[in-house]
Amino acid sequence: MSQIEKEGFLSTESEDGKIHLIGKHQELFDYARELNQLCMEILVNLKIDWEDEHKLIIQTLFLRLVEGFQGIFLMLERGMMPESKILTRSMLEVTFTLVALQKKPDLMSSYLDQHHDSHRRSLKSALKFENPNLRKAVKEHGIEKLFIEKKKELKDKELKVLSPKEWADAAELEDFYNVYYVIYSSSIHSNLSALDDHVDKKEDEINLSLGPSDIDLYDVIKCGVFLLINGANSTELVNGNDISNKLDGFVEKIREFDQRYIESAC
Repeated sequence: MSQIEKEGFLSTESEDGKIHLIGKHQELFDYARELNQLCMEILVNLKIDWEDEHKLIIQTLFLRLVEGFQGIFLMLERGMMPESKILTRSMLEVTFTLVALQKKPDLMSSYLDQHHDSHRRSLKSALKFENPNLRKAVKEHGIEKLFIEKKKELKDKELKVLSPKEWADAAELEDFYNVYYVIYSSSIHSNLSALDDHVDKKEDEINLSLGPSDIDLYDVIKCGVFLLINGANSTELVNGNDISNKLDGFVEKIREFDQRYIESAC
């Protein structure tokens, strides 16, 4: 039995697979690292104004976006394709919100409404716990009182909570929703189509696939790159900076990768 069969991605054999994948896609990973370094430079040089709620939320969303990209990068190095797609779907939602808030600051009210609605729902859900220990914890922490207070707070307020599609439309990123978000939502919800990631089809047999893979690696990293570019652009615009010239170079480089990964495969 190989180490992969015994420990999966926790095995040292998986680390050997990482070396192979990076070597096979070296230039692509180097490119992603370069973009990540630019985004880290933006984060390090952020001027935080705790009184400017709009700017602060966008800056924090960008931080989350960069860390999400780094998580995807680490997964792709190891060939963890299904997991990278799940995290990419999360990055999509962050980007839709970040870019929409930059382009339409008045949507801050909807963003805050989303927080209030989520808080109310979580309190309500806690009151439905069946496990005795959980019910005891709910009572000890006064969750019912908090829920009643939240209901009173929101009693006469009409919350306007936007769907991911509406955030994408507001961000003018409709195509990212219609292509990537729809596809990667299948992965996060474990739909039947997403299970193809775990199937190894050969001419003479079909098996469940276990271990590293680079199938769809380019699609995932390309999506992550464009999300990071959009997020960086919007964040710097809010910060009063224009880095479009720097970002244009990364966009142009993707076109070169398209010729290698997409056109050559057709």
